[in-house]
Amino acid sequence: MIDQINKGFETANIDYHIAKRSLTGWEDECGDTGFVVVYDNQCFLVLLDVLGHGKEAYNVALVAEKYLSEHYRMGLIEMMNGLHEHLKGTRGAVAALCLINLNDGGLCYAGIGNINTRVMGYKNFLLMPQEGIVGYMIRSPKERQFKLCYGDTLILTSDGVREHINFEDYPELLKRPAKKIANEMINLFGKGNDDSSCIVLRYGV
Repeated sequence: MIDQINKGFETANIDYHIAKRSLTGWEDECGDTGFVVVYDNQCFLVLLDVLGHGKEAYNVALVAEKYLSEHYRMGLIEMMNGLHEHLKGTRGAVAALCLINLNDGGLCYAGIGNINTRVMGYKNFLLMPQEGIVGYMIRSPKERQFKLCYGDTLILTSDGVREHINFEDYPELLKRPAKKIANEMINLFGKGNDDSSCIVLRYGV
């Protein structure tokens, strides 16, 4: 199911896509992973970046993905704590977890480490993560609540994508479908010295 979801999805009110690229160019050497699940009129998103890159990072990413794909119906705090325990003894990772109520745009967020999460649209804002490394050392995770408005775009990127982007220089980018935005985020803003990944979700399209 996760492989199918990763190709992207469009319903009456959301359009999303996941794009990722390994530093080496080989799919089985990418330490970034993520997926999106729509269920019970909710949408769960996760983007995770294992420290480093290459085959070992990829194997840890698979372990994390399996855990999250089996526990995505948990609360975000419980899920992040469980992931932390599950990844102990590995090189660790950073992660952002989001849960969207598709009825009213309510957005719950929990993030550890440098996954960049932003909302672009009616009001532009960043969702600030806590410091730490999942599987190594974290403080008690906190869940924060936000609100998406119709027409907003939620963008999650790993640190292989440039953090500071002036979207005013690319006025047409956010008007495009999620697949185009996600791919362009990596093509235009990928640093080229690490694995890179991006999830884009357009709400109320």
